[in-house]
Amino acid sequence: MSLTSDVKGLLELYEASHLRVHGEDILEEALGFTTTHLGLAKAAGTIDLSALVSHALYQPIRKGLPRLEARRFISIYRDDASHNKTLLKFAELDFNLWGKSLDLPTKLPFVRDRLVEAYFWALGVDFEPQYSFAREILAKTMVMTSIMDGIYDAYGTLEELQLLSNAIQRWDVDYIDQLPKYMKSFYKPLLDLFGENEQAMIKQGKSYYVKYAKDTIHSYLTSFFK
Repeated sequence: MSLTSDVKGLLELYEASHLRVHGEDILEEALGFTTTHLGLAKAAGTIDLSALVSHALYQPIRKGLPRLEARRFISIYRDDASHNKTLLKFAELDFNLWGKSLDLPTKLPFVRDRLVEAYFWALGVDFEPQYSFAREILAKTMVMTSIMDGIYDAYGTLEELQLLSNAIQRWDVDYIDQLPKYMKSFYKPLLDLFGENEQAMIKQGKSYYVKYAKDTIHSYLTSFFK
């Protein structure tokens, strides 16, 4: 097999060439060579890796967000007959576990599912690898406040909203039985989220952070009635 007909090899060399630094003439030539031949292969329409090639020519991995590139690749990898089922399952769980547990389309269909938007907003604020936990907390909190916004602004009756407000002020799982069914699908995950955050903060000696977060939620809650 010649190099120009080895699309997978061309694609790998193309991606590697984007790691070049100034003065690496061989990789500079490799970029031009692979770009040309990948473009020809794509135009011919006879390649199995067309989705990968099209995206790579538009935006190589080096210039993308690693987390977004990984999510995009899952769909492509799933269609590969030789994929490792266990690896694929873990990759899907990594992206979907928390969001699926909320089950917004079924339990709260009137709420916009903004999990991905929230995560990328958090990624823009705390993008360094060591702040992964901060990104997780921020993204999940944004999702919960977005759900709260939908309940208070668009769906709940005044009587129901007063019940939910009292429950959040109490911050007590025993109060959940007094809430309508759809509100339970929000209230319990809210308590769970802050409970998990509190346990993590205790380990870091920063449990007082959670009090400030709860106070902020209470202030946000109060604003809906003004």
